[in-house]
Amino acid sequence: MPEARTIKRYSNRKLYDTRDSRYVTLSQIATMVRAGEDITVIDNASKDDLTSLTLAQIIYEQEKKSSEVLPLSALRELVRRSEARLADLRDGLLPRADPSPTEEAGAKDDADPRRGLLESSREALEDFQRRVDERLHALLDTLAPFRQLQEEIGRVAQRLEEVEGRLRKLSLRRRSDDEDGAVGSPQARE
Repeated sequence: MPEARTIKRYSNRKLYDTRDSRYVTLSQIATMVRAGEDITVIDNASKDDLTSLTLAQIIYEQEKKSSEVLPLSALRELVRRSEARLADLRDGLLPRADPSPTEEAGAKDDADPRRGLLESSREALEDFQRRVDERLHALLDTLAPFRQLQEEIGRVAQRLEEVEGRLRKLSLRRRSDDEDGAVGSPQARE
């Protein structure tokens, strides 16, 4: 069995692959794990094992980039079970290495435990989406009077511009008439 690939994490957060003698990114570590490689991440200074923390960080980064967010119920369950080091959750999500014949027979009859988790996660996500939709619709309903007010303000502003334009024309006409009257007045002829 090949030895685990050791990744050293330095204080500047850089990750160094000791097997290939090169710096790697979280994405590259995720690719290694997906390819079935066994990795160990250690802190270069303290020699603490940071493998679980690094894998959790990879999951976090992938969730940030993903359009599909884990349902709140699944995240709560992860937090609840974190004290037990997710052992119960692992047992529920991962198939056992050597199921007994009675477990195999029962597994065929019962639903896959992962399916139950996925179903409850889907239901929680649908419930969350429904509540978001309801709140959004309620918010939009409260904004309707503001939209109407904004439209009315736009119409008033347009009318105001028209009135100001007419006033400018009248003012220019009056100046023009005053200038014409001043030239033709008896006082101007003297």
